[in-house]
Amino acid sequence: MALMTGKTLSLIKRESFFDDAFFTDAWEDFDKAVQSILDKFDNSGLQVDVGSRSQCRDVYSKIRSSKIDEDLYASQALQITEKDGKFQAVMDVKDFSPNDLQVRVVDDRVVVEGKYCKKSEDGSTVSSKSFYKEFTLPNNADIDAVSTALSKDGVLTVKAPKREGDGAKPAGALTTSTSTVQQSSSSVQQSSSVSSSSVKKVSMSSSSTFSSSSSSSFSNKSSLDDMAKDMQDRLVFSHENVNLKLPGGQ
Repeated sequence: MALMTGKTLSLIKRESFFDDAFFTDAWEDFDKAVQSILDKFDNSGLQVDVGSRSQCRDVYSKIRSSKIDEDLYASQALQITEKDGKFQAVMDVKDFSPNDLQVRVVDDRVVVEGKYCKKSEDGSTVSSKSFYKEFTLPNNADIDAVSTALSKDGVLTVKAPKREGDGAKPAGALTTSTSTVQQSSSSVQQSSSVSSSSVKKVSMSSSSTFSSSSSSSFSNKSSLDDMAKDMQDRLVFSHENVNLKLPGGQ
């Protein structure tokens, strides 16, 4: 079976994230991403807004620095949204080497890969870990028009517009709840060694929004409910009343 490498996207390099108007529509998403990390690791009650943004980012950076060696992903600011059929992901990749950062489109997925390297205090050894994230795009996203941009301070955005003429396909809003954005811990592996690095894979998809059959599977809900009830009645009867004689001598 041939290896599917997909299409590698060019990373557009921009100015600092909150100083570059190019990222304006992603500012709110990144604030939400930072807020989620603060809620997870900080108990001071900080709330991210325009006035407190700088302070909150400083606190977030300290959390990230202290946690990244334990887990590359747990303290990473990441937000995925779908608005009016358009897909957008914004994530902090500051700690990953820009030269090793790569974004590819493979079938209906966007794959982001990179490498995290850390030198020992005496500089004699270097440990490295691979960074891997995979996003499944909505059915009506224009895969051929996926674009990426990397800010000078290490915030990556990935965007996919809605395909023209796909207005008939409804799409729900994405959140970072466990039903929408999932981290599969059973498939996650990481090691820290001088000679090799392992890949830690986090698959992200939406079972409700991104499923091509989700909008039609329940078009006849009452009929399905009747069938389910009928099946349940049959199962209950066969399990509990198998030795009873039915009315009418049957």
